[in-house]
Amino acid sequence: MDLKNISYVIFCSGMTRSASRWSYETCQELEKLRTPIEEISIGYVDEDASYVDANLVGIYHRRGTSIFHSHAFGKRSVRMILAGLAKNVYTYRDPRDSIASSMRITGSDFECVFSNIHTSLVLSNLFFADGYSLLLPFSDVMDDPIGMTAKIAKYLDFDLAEDKILKIHMKTQKLAIERRNEQRRRTAHSPSDIEVIDRGFKIMNGEATTTPRIDNPWRYSALTENQYAEATKRLIPWLLKMNFPTSTVPPWKQD
Repeated sequence: MDLKNISYVIFCSGMTRSASRWSYETCQELEKLRTPIEEISIGYVDEDASYVDANLVGIYHRRGTSIFHSHAFGKRSVRMILAGLAKNVYTYRDPRDSIASSMRITGSDFECVFSNIHTSLVLSNLFFADGYSLLLPFSDVMDDPIGMTAKIAKYLDFDLAEDKILKIHMKTQKLAIERRNEQRRRTAHSPSDIEVIDRGFKIMNGEATTTPRIDNPWRYSALTENQYAEATKRLIPWLLKMNFPTSTVPPWKQD
């Protein structure tokens, strides 16, 4: 196979509810700077590993860049990442946060969501060790989105001035604000929830470098104490690797 004829491939493979959509949109906005838009193929390829791999069959002789977003990756895609034939941006957060957030957003039960998160974490073992993937903690994306945008740009071999990075950030931040606003409106339980949402996300205030922040009133709220403790016990290897607390006592019960 002539590797020169293969599309430039970027995977955004982060955990569920870890800012992987943000990384996907950031990669798109960056790629528009150097590739004609008609030569950029993008897609959220569902959560089926075999379907993700099926989408890779057509990359031979495809011009330009292909950007895929998913939380489940099959053997073909993983081999490409591990061989350095594709870029891979993996975002991650405390998996208990991911579980709670996913349960809240989707209405799925604990075991179903846990299984999805666990699958992503198993893949993360490879990505943390492969030397090719870019690993971004959710907290860094929230606290320093401009710095993380610059980090992705460098990883994708861009050499951009600060004003270009800021322009990309402003585009993706607007998309994120609109998306989070809509998500939280759909899951709001009361008028007071709506008030909190609108106060935090209706418009972007402050300097351009300021990340719009909001106290998340639903953090962990979808988990019972027993579910939090159970998740902690089953996720110990990843909690340690990612430097998250390992106490089985929920944060809302701690002094």
